[in-house]
Amino acid sequence: MKKNPCGLLYCALIATMLLTACLKSGDPIVLPPLPSPARIVQINDKHDSYPDSFRVYYDSHGYPERIVPSVVSTGKPMWLFRYDQQHRLVARIGAYDSELSSYEMAYRYIYDQAGRVSSDSQYIMGTYDTINTPARIHDQPFRCTNYHYDHLNRISQAVTTELMISSPRYRFTTNYYYNTAGNATKIERIRKEISLPDSLCAPYCAPPDTLTFYYTFDNKTDFHNLHPVWQLTDKNYNKNNAYQVLSYDANGLPTEFLPEPPFLQTYMLGIYMSRVAIQYQYLP
Repeated sequence: MKKNPCGLLYCALIATMLLTACLKSGDPIVLPPLPSPARIVQINDKHDSYPDSFRVYYDSHGYPERIVPSVVSTGKPMWLFRYDQQHRLVARIGAYDSELSSYEMAYRYIYDQAGRVSSDSQYIMGTYDTINTPARIHDQPFRCTNYHYDHLNRISQAVTTELMISSPRYRFTTNYYYNTAGNATKIERIRKEISLPDSLCAPYCAPPDTLTFYYTFDNKTDFHNLHPVWQLTDKNYNKNNAYQVLSYDANGLPTEFLPEPPFLQTYMLGIYMSRVAIQYQYLP
């Protein structure tokens, strides 16, 4: 495939336009009360070579506050969830210490007028404000994701655009197709090179790569339904489980599972894991 080098000035202009689109102001969503008396209090990555456990903490209002691994280290930060004074989620920060200002990965969320996340901006290796609430992230994002929803306010499309001035540069589009039971039985992932617009790279534009996955589900409750923050974090709005569930608790929530085929890892509250165990707390 013939590559077309991107001029620095042109790329800078495109990156600036994309950055502006990602950082529009908006009113963050107000999360509803806990929809279930159950909540996740610990997750375990039962990896054969690198097992680990993560404690999940909540604030006095029942919203996720932080996820802390047994040992905080490079590649395994603690995850801090930051809200404004109305308890609206505005940032998710993969920090090395709750009192220090450095992070490994961070997300900022922007919302539309309907109270849904319209986009997030993603940051890597930078600093944030530990004093003010909500936290301010002082760096420039390296990618952003724009979201579209169906009539039930489930994410139906996520479009992730790389912002770094580099070649090749890509846009990733994920389309979710739900059945009448409320499960995404089909997910389509499309990767397209955007180093240059089609009008400039033709006739050498690389065709998009498309992968389509089909899933089957059990008839038990997916744990993401326990809190909307978990649905947003993992982009999972399924009613039931597509995972290879190995065990359930007495109330039908999965307590151990493997990723859905053909994947070897899955997102578990925003953390990649290969074999997951979950502990729940049932509130009075």
